[in-house]
Amino acid sequence: MRPASEPGETPLKAPALSAGEKPSGAAELTRFTAVVAAVDTAAFGALLELRRQELALRSDDVFERASEVAGVYARWFDAHGVTCPLPGQIATARRKGLPAIGPAVDALLYAELTTGVLMGVQDADAIDGDLHFDWAEQGETFAGFRSTVTCARDEPVVRDGAAIVASVLQGPDRRTSVTKSSRHLVFTVYDAPGLGAEDFDGAVRLLRDLLRDSGAVPDVLEVSL
Repeated sequence: MRPASEPGETPLKAPALSAGEKPSGAAELTRFTAVVAAVDTAAFGALLELRRQELALRSDDVFERASEVAGVYARWFDAHGVTCPLPGQIATARRKGLPAIGPAVDALLYAELTTGVLMGVQDADAIDGDLHFDWAEQGETFAGFRSTVTCARDEPVVRDGAAIVASVLQGPDRRTSVTKSSRHLVFTVYDAPGLGAEDFDGAVRLLRDLLRDSGAVPDVLEVSL
């Protein structure tokens, strides 16, 4: 069942998704998906601890396949002079296991590093209106998690009603970032040129099932690009 809202809490409203017109010569991306849910942070955290323990028993095969998929993103990022974080994160997780940071981030890392598919997570309560997948103007900026991010022309980004909330190539903003207590979560799944549909779909299913197994009722939203 859907986690009950705390007294006085505003119920989760899933943002709608839309997409701008793809510029000529922009990256051949085909879809953008969000998985949205209200979670019980204690139940979600407990489930993720169990999943980390289970992963430790079968990690080699999982991380081997994830590394292959992450290579698709790495080649795309390299073409834009950007380092994709996924290969290095997968290699670290293979040696040390997955870290325990907080439920939302733990879920993101588990999903990304066991599938190799690039994703994001944001606090739905900090999102202004709906989400719009778009392509940036040259020199467009937003407040990144650590510093101001400057976008290149036609860089794929996600906007809400106020500003860019994430660059696919350069990461998320600070305004909509999650904390350990964030309950209303928006996970985003990003396509890449050459990514197989089965890998993309598998990542969406994994997120959906993680949320369901913790007692949440996820909404899966998708827009074609």
